[in-house]
Amino acid sequence: MDYKYVGKDDVLYDTGEKAGGEAIYACDIKLPRMLHMKLISSPIPHGIVKNIDASEALALPGVEAVLTADNTPQTLYNRARVRASEDVPDQETLFTNHVRCVGDRIGAVLAETLEIAEKAVSLIKLEIEELPYVTSPQQALFSDVVIHEKDQIIRPEGVHYGDYEEDPGLELVQHTKTSRMHHLAMENHCAVASYKPASKEMEIWTGTQSNFGARSVVATLFGLDMHKVRVYKTSMGGSFGSKQEMILEPLAACGSIKTGRPVKLWLNRHEVMSQTICRHPVDAVLKGKFTPDKRLTAIDLKVLLDAGAYQTVTPDYCGSMSKKLSWVYDLETVEYNPVAVCTNTPVTGSYRGWGGPETCFIMETFMNMAARRFDMDPIELRLRSILKPYATSTIGNFSLGNLPLEKTILKGKEAFRWDERKAACASQDRSGRYVKGIGMAIATHTSGYYPRRPDWGTVVLKMEEDGTVSANLNVHDHGCGSRIAMKKIIGEVLSLDPAKIAVPEADTLYNAIDNGCYTSRSVYVLGRAVQDAAEELKSLIFDYAAEMLGCEKERLACEDECVYRMPLRTPDGRGVTLEEPIRLSYSDIAYYAADHGQGALFVSHTYIPLSNPGPAMADFAEVEVDTYTGICRLTDYVSCHDIGKAINPEICKSQIGSGVQNGAGMVFCEELKIDPKTGFYTNASLEKYHVLRAPELPDVKAIFVEDADENGPFGAKSIGEAAFVPVAPAVLEAVNNALGAEFTSLPVTPERILRFLNGEDYE
Repeated sequence: MDYKYVGKDDVLYDTGEKAGGEAIYACDIKLPRMLHMKLISSPIPHGIVKNIDASEALALPGVEAVLTADNTPQTLYNRARVRASEDVPDQETLFTNHVRCVGDRIGAVLAETLEIAEKAVSLIKLEIEELPYVTSPQQALFSDVVIHEKDQIIRPEGVHYGDYEEDPGLELVQHTKTSRMHHLAMENHCAVASYKPASKEMEIWTGTQSNFGARSVVATLFGLDMHKVRVYKTSMGGSFGSKQEMILEPLAACGSIKTGRPVKLWLNRHEVMSQTICRHPVDAVLKGKFTPDKRLTAIDLKVLLDAGAYQTVTPDYCGSMSKKLSWVYDLETVEYNPVAVCTNTPVTGSYRGWGGPETCFIMETFMNMAARRFDMDPIELRLRSILKPYATSTIGNFSLGNLPLEKTILKGKEAFRWDERKAACASQDRSGRYVKGIGMAIATHTSGYYPRRPDWGTVVLKMEEDGTVSANLNVHDHGCGSRIAMKKIIGEVLSLDPAKIAVPEADTLYNAIDNGCYTSRSVYVLGRAVQDAAEELKSLIFDYAAEMLGCEKERLACEDECVYRMPLRTPDGRGVTLEEPIRLSYSDIAYYAADHGQGALFVSHTYIPLSNPGPAMADFAEVEVDTYTGICRLTDYVSCHDIGKAINPEICKSQIGSGVQNGAGMVFCEELKIDPKTGFYTNASLEKYHVLRAPELPDVKAIFVEDADENGPFGAKSIGEAAFVPVAPAVLEAVNNALGAEFTSLPVTPERILRFLNGEDYE
């Protein structure tokens, strides 16, 4: 179906503001009497702080205060708790005398300028008793090192159905590892807090994925009434999960409470990379069994996640990985046992895809290995085992929707010219410097929380007197177009130019409580809430228009920002009666409603999803490997996505491009490295942490399967996280195909490739 606004390419709402320097980020906030906070961080991976000599720092002109564990609350909390009622491990305090990693927070300086604060931190003398430490979960499992008295090792509930041992199939086993990665969002972390002691009111400005999460953590930590804690979500220069957890907000709030002055906490790039969060390294052993006709029927998966110094979201991450195990293949048996382990390394946590990329990497690398073992085409092997449309997820017992996995695979195969490239790779001269290979992977993802936890979206819409519309909903735009998507949905329902619709960022004072921008729920859940609310507003508008026109409501329609009366049909239905067309502008109707004292054009609507159709994906990669240097180059990429309906196609394509960059970087180069002898990051800087740059990427071809989901807004499903999920296993298989190798751990650096080519150990 062709729409007026939905499905049409639009630029983001704020490109002009950002290009012109007018967009307001948290770091742009300047308040009267504002202080700057600089953190005092641990120089060692594990120890007890015996003494802090801050005398020289406090004597420095411009220093207002030094905060430590001795003069701030020592309440244990979890930075990832969105609501106070959540059952998650509490291990962290604002500042600590028991440091558990390099970069752990010992204290903070508050000063008139950032420069003074930095100088003061350099003057502080620390006396720390060093303790034994561990830098890997394998070490931690068999070590006497006590990082936490409670929850140092957590074995979350796994998944157990069927009987793996009794399954008679042919067994294959594979060991995979993924690396610790950084989000590398363009915008550094920043939060500004302003506490008013007289009224006990707190205001916080932050680029966050959950303003209600920030409110909850701050209010519960400091005993504040929630209605007196207002959190503004500011413009955000990317997150990818790095701003999902409440890291800076409680620290800035603490500083403001202690001094009675506004406080800004901004981290430089090294601090962001070493003191916020990074992506979990995952160590997995997967056993799988196949029938004689090569259908995958049973898996036994054991995963080990490195939580870093504090558990935060890691146990929940294990659960997120588990639910994705029954969304692609028709498995009769799943045995899944995860372990979350603390180590004396910086915290790991929320990252784009929330376990989806990890689960997909494990499963799809295994399936590609199986295809080699069986001497089968990887596509044919998958087609024998995939779920059919409207299959029921064994984990959670809910419908996966139309799930066009086969359609997506075959459409991507054709666009990539799989058979042709496969033949070319098989026949290439492998004695030369460059060799090519191809690979593919499939996946599904989520479109909200359902049924893992309750989800909903609440929207208030009102039409102003001039016919424009204002929306009130808890939307968090990361810079990827969530707000313009909401505008387009409202505009489509009302036949109203999206430029005439206001969709502000999240604000706890005005928005109803909401889960935040997690689990790819924004468009599927909030977008559907917006669509339903717009329909209700249209119905209310028609009520007034019918009164004004003296006709039945059923005869009305809207087009081009007006309501018009449709002509009556003749009794035989073959023609229409002659009748003067009458059109009312939205402004006419809004003024009529106000002038006649019948109330505002205003609706409130809450949508509760009872479905979660995972988008199906099939990705295809071609790489070229330089056998002299070991350097890999991604030469072509096709990503076929079942998106239901692309609300803004160009932005959806951009999401896929960013996912390919992210996933290919995961294979080729991205890894935050820790020196096991010191616990220090060795490459926590843009100079040393390598990512794929735009010139290193091919022209990524994004292909959409737009079979509308019956519950998504205009049929839409998710795209932002999903775009990243299948990339790494597709690219890795292309490398393996080119070299005749079986790399299963990441990243596949040039050094490892050269070791393989030289016949040395490369895993």
